Amino acid sequence: MQQDVRSEPAASGALTREARLTLIGIMLGIFLAALDQTIVSTALPRITAELNGTRLYAWVATAYLLASTVAAPVFGRLTELYSRRSVLLAAVVLFLAGSALCGLSPNMEALIGFRGFQGIGGGALFSVALTTIAHLFPPRERGKVGGLFGAMFGLSSVVGPWLGGLLTDHFSWRWIFYINMPVGAAALWFILRFMPRMRPEHQQTFDVPGALTLVAWTVPLMLAFSWAGSTYPWGSTRIISLFVFSAVALGVWIWTQLRTKDPLFDLSILRIRTFSLASIAMFFYGGAFLGAIIFLPLYLVQVKGISATNAGLSLLPLSFGVVVGAISSGQLASRIGRYKPILLVSGVWMLALFLFTHFTLAVETPIWQLVAMLFALGLGLGPGQSLFTLAAQNAAPMERMGSATAATQFVRQIGSTIGAAIMGTVLSSTLQHEIPKHMPAGFRLQGNSFEASELRTEAGVDQALDKTFGKLEQQLAAALKGDKEAYAALKADPKVPVEFKDKLVEGGIPAIFQKLEGQVVAALGGDQKAYADLVANKDLPKEFKDKLAPGGIPAQVKAKLQETLGLLEKALAGDAAAAAKLRADPRLDPRIKGLLDNPPPPAARGLVLERTKRGLLAQEKKMVAGLEAELIPQIQSSLRKAQDTTLKEATYQVTRNLEEVRQELKTELPKAINIGITEAERQVFLWAAILVLCSLFFAALLPNEALKPGFEKPLSR
Repeated sequence: MQQDVRSEPAASGALTREARLTLIGIMLGIFLAALDQTIVSTALPRITAELNGTRLYAWVATAYLLASTVAAPVFGRLTELYSRRSVLLAAVVLFLAGSALCGLSPNMEALIGFRGFQGIGGGALFSVALTTIAHLFPPRERGKVGGLFGAMFGLSSVVGPWLGGLLTDHFSWRWIFYINMPVGAAALWFILRFMPRMRPEHQQTFDVPGALTLVAWTVPLMLAFSWAGSTYPWGSTRIISLFVFSAVALGVWIWTQLRTKDPLFDLSILRIRTFSLASIAMFFYGGAFLGAIIFLPLYLVQVKGISATNAGLSLLPLSFGVVVGAISSGQLASRIGRYKPILLVSGVWMLALFLFTHFTLAVETPIWQLVAMLFALGLGLGPGQSLFTLAAQNAAPMERMGSATAATQFVRQIGSTIGAAIMGTVLSSTLQHEIPKHMPAGFRLQGNSFEASELRTEAGVDQALDKTFGKLEQQLAAALKGDKEAYAALKADPKVPVEFKDKLVEGGIPAIFQKLEGQVVAALGGDQKAYADLVANKDLPKEFKDKLAPGGIPAQVKAKLQETLGLLEKALAGDAAAAAKLRADPRLDPRIKGLLDNPPPPAARGLVLERTKRGLLAQEKKMVAGLEAELIPQIQSSLRKAQDTTLKEATYQVTRNLEEVRQELKTELPKAINIGITEAERQVFLWAAILVLCSLFFAALLPNEALKPGFEKPLSR
């Protein structure tokens, strides 16, 4: 019979050789899955460029996340039904097969599908490995091993980005997947050679409906929180539909679990107070952990001016702190035999650090202070990596250890996704609120003026300004020409400077000149208000004003007739100057010219003048119409020329003014963005502190139980 490889310190005081070697294989598997979460991100830009899949960029990570989240509880249950060695081997093989297929992907769609397949293996690796550790080591010794589990995450976060960049730059992005093969092969050898089969004691059936309904409510929930606030608004039909569908499917899943003889997850475990409290605490812990660090690179790159590569290296103190915190807390938990005091101290430590950072973080914060803060934060985050799982395992029955362990990982993953969604919304809303407050007067960026990705580098800010002002220039030029849609868009756009909005007129310059033409025609027709408005218009050229007179053309004609009759009377009386002035008028009525050439006798002069006056007055309306027909087309032609000239000048002036504003913003916008990002990061840390406080509250409710020194039952072969 094969020797029992489980560590029983009460009997031996040390790990057996088989247990140590089995642990090596398990840790290699955990390292594989953890490394994959960090190594791929570095190569994604190259992958999307080569496979022409920029629009599907996010799905490479989303497919893996969805599959790994769902796979954890499914494979956790499988460890309770079949040989744990066989299930662990299957998890490693699935992961390696998925890795090989990802490396062979001919296009983006295939890569996304294979990443989902790989994610099944990755999620299975975590839950099965932790469950196997729980069956190999008693809780009192498990703390030490759990610390190594946290250390694997920390090590992968250090090695992953560096190794991903190295392989992508010097070989091919496909090698970030092929590199898993030798490590996976070593893990398979250790597991096959040294791990016992570890068969379950009782034969049960697998709950297929439970697994399907789990997928039905988990995937929509994860998608909703992954998309909400970024891809789609929180209140959009798509997001609300996902939440509703998830809620209905969750209800169906609970119903199936309550009615099934051998459920996927035995809900009676939730009645174990320690397990429930530890799971809830881990839910909030997961959100705080991911939310605290996911947006730090944005602050480091944009505000502190660190390159993207160095920003990743700047997070090494956090990873190192997590490694130190996880290992030391695991050792301490095994030594004192309790986990609660350590969790409370680390929770208070994290709460204090998050609040301290919230109140002190500024644009001027030195790098050394950030590095120290990250290391200290890692020390606080490390214990939660393993001790919450240890608390849940310590209380769960051995026959349900797989489901219980997988459930803690599942809850943590859900918490991380929700935490990231909350933090992303906080970041976005804070940026939208803070950046406008620090913009130059008259130009306020609001709403989604710029995407967060555009704010990460100076070149990104320049590109964002070029894009924004290029669009504004086109819209303003169109609005000046009379485009009503462009006018409406500019009026509603918060990015348009107030000084430009105030000068916009619906219908543009053509509408202005059309109105002007109407006023001129009205003034020529005798409209006194139109005349007064035109005289008061400072923008109306003098050449047009000179053609205007009170009363318009009718008044001018009437005055001209009165003047002509007066001159005629003087000319007939012998005034040579009056006669000369009349003869000089090119529009002189032929009848008057005849009277000048053949003056009537003095006795008939009065009668002739009266008859001439009546004749001229009878022709007044005709004279007015003729003069209007002559002057109005001339004025309209002049106005059209003036409109074209004004449009060119206005377009040039708008372009020049926009460039002046753009140059001003090029100087001031980075300052406003830096202040906005800093304030957003401060708010993120505040929300992280709130999540830590929630986690700390439930950790405080945990019973102060001792870690069990041994196993309740002997190992089944």
